[in-house]
Amino acid sequence: MGDFGKLTIGSMLSINIVLFIIGFLMYRKWRNPTYLKFLGAFSLMLFANAGMALMPHKLMSAYMFFISLYAAGMIIAQIGIFRLYYNKRTDKLYVHLGGTAVTLITAAMSLFLPVQMSSFLVFLSVVGVTLYTLIKIFPDVGLNPQYFMVTILFAMQLLLHLSGAFTGYELLAELSLILSVFASFIVFTMIFEKIIGVMQAATYTSTRDEVTGLFTQKHFIHQANQALSKGKTVGVLYIEIQNPTHISEEESFKRAGRAVGRALEGSGFAGRYQSDVIVALITSSNLPLAELANSIRMKIDVEASSTVLIGYIDTKPEFTLDDHIREAKEGAIRTKQSGLNRIFDLDQSKILAD
Repeated sequence: MGDFGKLTIGSMLSINIVLFIIGFLMYRKWRNPTYLKFLGAFSLMLFANAGMALMPHKLMSAYMFFISLYAAGMIIAQIGIFRLYYNKRTDKLYVHLGGTAVTLITAAMSLFLPVQMSSFLVFLSVVGVTLYTLIKIFPDVGLNPQYFMVTILFAMQLLLHLSGAFTGYELLAELSLILSVFASFIVFTMIFEKIIGVMQAATYTSTRDEVTGLFTQKHFIHQANQALSKGKTVGVLYIEIQNPTHISEEESFKRAGRAVGRALEGSGFAGRYQSDVIVALITSSNLPLAELANSIRMKIDVEASSTVLIGYIDTKPEFTLDDHIREAKEGAIRTKQSGLNRIFDLDQSKILAD
């Protein structure tokens, strides 16, 4: 085996070792059937690649045993990719299952069959999967360029090997490994891309309230305490949503969250502090707090169809976050009790009510 062949085999093994580790870690963490498919597929592919690396010749029965296992692993990986990218679909993928069965049977019979026959059977199963993907899957779900490339490269790899088996040119079989490297690498990028997406989604859902889209209480407190410790704050708003009309309470809060989020763009951040309360920390503002609070009140009043009670306070260096929220809340409560619809000053807190 020349230096180029060693480089190709080494690249294949490296990529498939990484894929196996990823498959193992994904299944260990989430333990669902899709990740089990990936673990099984990458185990087969790694075992097959290791066996292929030990074979001095690429057109022999023992080599066909390993390439048949590799083909089975790649087909199972395609099933996993389909489930991962199109998790809302329930297609049974019988063609893929049939292709997997044919390649596994071929692996079991490869030591007793001519190389040409084994190569043809594996190629036939892969062509069936490829055609089904191109004719049935992509028209239904849309063309995914990476998925398309994996499908085509895999089929071309087996075509090159089949050509080598019938012509006796081992170079064709060796060239097919280059396509295998590219196909495995694209599988890696697809899975890595999805893992990043899952992690980002998990991070978002752990820090964002699912109804309002604002920070959760825990994340808001963490971020607000950091901002207060740095002294980069202007004021705190306490916003209570009451008595939504014409729409549900959840929809009212959803609209209120959007309104607050838009109003605070570039000025600060907010979180859902209680079931009916939003607290905002103003970090910078071109408007006085009174005007900003009034603007937010009107936005919520119009968009969320609710009664809005807002209390606010200028940040004080000696106050903790709890102190600021308590003062703003007390001001809002006084306003609610007085039933006023104006801005005024009470105990260092300014309040606004509807």
